[in-house]
Amino acid sequence: MACAPSPCWRETLKSILAALALVGAGSASAIAFSSGEPAKSPPSQAEVDTQAEPSAEETRKFFLEDALAPTVRPASYDVTIVEYTDYQCPVCRTSHDALMKLSAADKKVRIIYRDWPIFGPQSRRAARLAIASQWQNKHAPFHDALMKSPRPLSEQSIKAAAVKADLNWAKLESDLKTRGVEVDDLLERNDAQAIQLDLAGTPGFIVEDTLYAGGLDLKDLKEAVAIARKAAKPKNFIPPQPEGI
Repeated sequence: MACAPSPCWRETLKSILAALALVGAGSASAIAFSSGEPAKSPPSQAEVDTQAEPSAEETRKFFLEDALAPTVRPASYDVTIVEYTDYQCPVCRTSHDALMKLSAADKKVRIIYRDWPIFGPQSRRAARLAIASQWQNKHAPFHDALMKSPRPLSEQSIKAAAVKADLNWAKLESDLKTRGVEVDDLLERNDAQAIQLDLAGTPGFIVEDTLYAGGLDLKDLKEAVAIARKAAKPKNFIPPQPEGI
């Protein structure tokens, strides 16, 4: 399900009206944030016509802001990178190393991790625990350890990564049990976004207003950041849409 190490394709954002129309029309993939709820019938045309379209800022926040999504946030940043990733995806692991090198060298890049566990139950298990590790302020080392753990992941290797990250396992499990609904809701949001962006697999990146599907090496990331800075557009992010929408 993963792309080749070089970008499979890059799409620059095209139409603010098309994007807002998709979200405003009640796209099931864009608004199904919570699991366990009965499916709802799509709104009638009359209902759609009477609904207020979300603003550009609301749409931007849907993709580029989330209180629970793990984030590397420098004190002063001018570029945001969003990554849709899976801990068992081999290309994600290669891109992880590049992203860490970029983050170490460029202190004006914000990184938002969107866990999209598509490689099976252990991917989902790792993603849920990684999100919960934030309540011990240990996401960065745990994320790194998971990305470097032997594949396929197992409960044993996930625990070993937690030990490497100096996590309290009992507290990690307790936090996940207590706040599991929040964690699962985040994963639902991430899945909805990946579907709306028409990603075929992991990894996928949003660099400011450009979507890159596939792995990015350090050179690719630096180029994407340079393009974003050169464009210097207002932060009114609107997601790219597949052709025909």
